[in-house]
This record gives sequence, C-alpha cells and structure tokens, in this order.
Amino acid sequence: MSQFSHDEFDEVQPYRPDEVGKHRAPGTHPKAAAASSGMLKWIGLVVIAVVLIAAVGWFVIREAGEEDDAPVAEEQDTADDADAEEGNGEDEGEENGDDGEADDNGENGENGENGETEEEQAAAGLSDEYPVRAVNAGAPDGSAGQVTSELDDLGLDVQQSIDWDFANWGTPTTPQIIYPGEEQQELAEAIGEELGIDNVSQGGSWQTIVVVIGPEYQ
Repeated sequence: MSQFSHDEFDEVQPYRPDEVGKHRAPGTHPKAAAASSGMLKWIGLVVIAVVLIAAVGWFVIREAGEEDDAPVAEEQDTADDADAEEGNGEDEGEENGDDGEADDNGENGENGENGETEEEQAAAGLSDEYPVRAVNAGAPDGSAGQVTSELDDLGLDVQQSIDWDFANWGTPTTPQIIYPGEEQQELAEAIGEELGIDNVSQGGSWQTIVVVIGPEYQ
C-alpha cells in the first residue's frame, strides 16, 4: 500500500513515447530517429564511394601520364644521343677532312710551286750555281740596291753590290751583263732576259757575273 493517499494526479494517463510532458525531457520519435540514422548511414556510404572513385581515378590518370611521358623522354634521349654522335662524326670528319686537305694541299701546293719554280728556272737557265752582283756605273743612287733585290727575287746567289771603278776600268757600255767563263754564259743570258738587258758578253777579270747599270737606269 502506497504511503501517499490517492489524489487527482493519479488519474493522469501515462505519457506515450511521442509526447513531451512538463516533467519529461524532449525526446525523438523512435521512427524519426530510425529514419535519421538510416539516412546518415547512406550518406556516409555515398561519401566513401565518391572518395574511392576519386582516388582510383587519380591513380589511373597518374599512371597513364607517366606511361605517356616515358616514351617521349626515351625518344628525346635517343634523339639527343643520335645528334651527339652525328655532331661528333661531323667534327671528326671535318677535322680529318681539313687536315687531309691541308696536308694534301700543303704537300702538293708546296711541291707544285717548288716544282714549277724549278722547272721555270731550269727552262730559263736561272739557278744559284754561280754568284752574281750588281755594279753601279753612274746610275742614280739606290739603283744598284734595286737591281740586287730583283736578282734576289729570281732565286740567284746574289753578292753585295759595288760601284764601277772608272779610274781603273774605264767607261763601260751600260746596261750590260758580263760573265767570267763559258759555264756562266747560260745563266748570264737568262738574267739578261729577265732584266731586259740584251748586251751580254764574256770578259774581264770578274769572278762573278756582274750586272752593270749606268745613268740610263731608272
């Protein structure tokens, strides 16, 4: 038996689960709570699925990009190596070719020029076998030096020029070329042809071929 006597509050009907009374805290309807819980569950599954799909797509795109880049890089490396080898080949070819041409041209040119010079000298009778000198017999100052340079350019054995001794040697006919012996005649005549001197003769006590020039020399 209750220790309290029966009163009017004992006549109040019990609260249903979906009702909120003055003396009870607000609650959630069981059906609404169940529906909310199911919705959250599906939302979570959708979010997880989206994340997985995004991750898979990212990895696929990344792998495809790496595969595409790899052949390009490999082709670039191959092209660079080919260009390097081709460049080295061209450099070596040019270097060898230039050297070869230089050697060939140098040898052929040098031999050719020397050969032609020797042939021309031989044909003209010019050689350095016998010495020759210029003698100034009244020519303007510096004339003997000029003739000496011309004789030197002909590849002759040129001696130092001297002045004609009028007191002891008399007055010579100029211009003329005098040679000491018959063995020098061919060379003396060749020098006369080069210098345009027609008077070429043997005589005197000269030890060398002499080219005598006078006042007419310009």
